[in-house]
This record gives sequence, C-alpha cells and structure tokens, in this order.
Amino acid sequence: MKIKLPLFVVALLLNSCLFLPEMPERKPNEEQRYLIEGQRAFDDKAYPEAIKLFQAYLDNYPQAKDYTIVLQRLGESYEGLLEMEYQRRIKNGDPEPLVKKQFLQKYGSYNCWEIQPAGITYNRSQYKILLEKYPDSPIADEAAYRMINWEPAYKGRPEGVLRELKQLQEIFEKYPTTSFRPMILYQMAHRCSILYEIFSFSPAANVRDPQKAQEYREKALYLYQLSLKSPEHTKYADKSWKEMEQLQKGERIYHFD
Repeated sequence: MKIKLPLFVVALLLNSCLFLPEMPERKPNEEQRYLIEGQRAFDDKAYPEAIKLFQAYLDNYPQAKDYTIVLQRLGESYEGLLEMEYQRRIKNGDPEPLVKKQFLQKYGSYNCWEIQPAGITYNRSQYKILLEKYPDSPIADEAAYRMINWEPAYKGRPEGVLRELKQLQEIFEKYPTTSFRPMILYQMAHRCSILYEIFSFSPAANVRDPQKAQEYREKALYLYQLSLKSPEHTKYADKSWKEMEQLQKGERIYHFD
C-alpha cells in the first residue's frame, strides 16, 4: 500500500533540502599543517621553507605516526637544497670556492654538511637516524638506498662498480618488496653491463677477463628482464629495454676515460 503525502509536506521537505546549512570546512590541525605545507614547499623546491616546516614537525610531534616519513623528507630537502644552491651553480660555471662560501654563509647553520676537498656533501644524518632507530619503518628501504656511497668516477676500473653493485644487492635482499624494485633492478643490470665492458675491453691487460665478462653479461641480461617484468611500467623499464638491446647488439654504454 502506497502512502501519498500532501503536496504542502512534499514542498516543505524539498525546501528543507535546498536550504540545509553548509557544513563548516574542517581545518587541518597544526600537526597536519606542518605536514601539508612542508610537502607543498618540498614539491615546489622551496627547500629552506620545507626544512623549517619538517623540522618543526619533528620537534613538536616525536610520537606521530608520520614521524619517519617526515624524517626522510627532511633529509631529501637537505639534498635538494644542496643540489639547487651548490651543485647546480658549479655545473653552470660558477667558481666552487665562491659558491661554497656563499652556500655556507646562508645554510651552514643546518649543521648537516661535510666539507671535503671535492666539495660539500650532505652527511645523511636523517637517513642514519631512521635506519638506526626505526629499522621497521615502511620507508626504511628508501633511507637505505639513500645511504649508498656512489662512486664519483670509475676510471676504467671494476672496483667502484662492484662496490655499488654490492650495496644495491644488499638493499634488494633486505627489502625484496621495496617500491624501488624497478629502479634497483635496472641499476644492478646497468652496472653488470659496465662490468662486462670493463672486463671485455679495458685498455689494461691485467683488467681484461673474458670469463668474468661473460658472467656479468649474463647477469645484466637476466636483471634487465626482471626489470621489464615489473607490474607497473616505469621509466626504468624503458631504460632496461634500450640497454638490453644495446648489449645484445654489441653497442657500448660505458666510455673509458
């Protein structure tokens, strides 16, 4: 049995729906504000502002669930600042001593820089803290990756390539489900390709080793194929495909100094 409402009741209900009061917009609390504004500054490459906001978050909310994420972002902000305000200027031709002096005048108070003959580097203190105090963090794999000691130049020798490869393998073995999986697989394959070329074509007779060359060629092909099997398509899949073709065609990717 259907119940018919009087017309004036229907009209009243419709008008009530039309004039419902708007719900007030929920404003983020201070903890959320630091996180949201810090990430926005980071995305905009406004690194000094990001550093200020992320540090305020860490100081005020040491028990927060996003603490390790912010710790990681703070480290990335320091690295971004170093790249923008120091490394990029040197690449553009500014004299290193002047750039170093100006950089330290502006940002030396952060106390996170290592001054070496080769220049300024970030001491990676935030990544160290994350790995030491929060080893079970879901982003520990990212911190471990950022702790890799990259070689500035191989100089035609296999030792530096082997050190990088070992560090990549250790991360992959410790964090097999890492979100960095496609990138790490590609970088491992890339270094195996370089080792194949060094052991095959090195100008130094004592470095050439046909057996090792073949071993690393096979490893490179295997790792490139693994990278291509990643569920999501990434730029590293494209790189893997291109370098795998180059390897199969006998084209070189490494140029001896």
